[in-house]
Amino acid sequence: MSEFKISKYSAVFKKVINVLSAFLLIITFLLVIMLVFTRIQGKTPQLFGFQLLRISSSSMSPELEVGDIIISKRVDPATIKAGDVITYNGEYGSYNGKLITHEVITEPYEADGKLYFKTMGIANDYIDPEISEEQIVGIMLRTSPVLSAVYGFFATPLGLCAVLGILALLFIRELFALRNVSKDESDTANCNM
Repeated sequence: MSEFKISKYSAVFKKVINVLSAFLLIITFLLVIMLVFTRIQGKTPQLFGFQLLRISSSSMSPELEVGDIIISKRVDPATIKAGDVITYNGEYGSYNGKLITHEVITEPYEADGKLYFKTMGIANDYIDPEISEEQIVGIMLRTSPVLSAVYGFFATPLGLCAVLGILALLFIRELFALRNVSKDESDTANCNM
């Protein structure tokens, strides 16, 4: 009798694991699709106000190097102060249409009901054009060496193939698991008749 209970619980446990695995795979797939479409639209992907951004110039060297991944968060611009590292949408000259991550070098000031900021890349010899609060994307919380290394690998053709291969294998595994669950249920239904 106890063996029957154990096998019954084992079968239920396997079903729960299979359903959870399928659910996680679908959520991951939907997140990847969402991120790809957000990037295609030229927007910065975010989740719960947090963003992962990649540094693409040496203007903040040695604090931030090319390829570093930073974690950024949307904040109330009134909370930003001198010394904070922010990311903003560039609107002038060579910055136009680009995301810029630089340090706020003076305390913000208010004019015409808006906050304005002066920023500068710590490796640069010049101050950036003045930015308004509307241009701010977020404030840098920290760098992520692990994500930087992972992104560095997956940005290569081999890494991209590895990701696609892993996703394909997980998807195929889940299809087989779901097929086995439905087959087990139909076998159980046939045995009860």
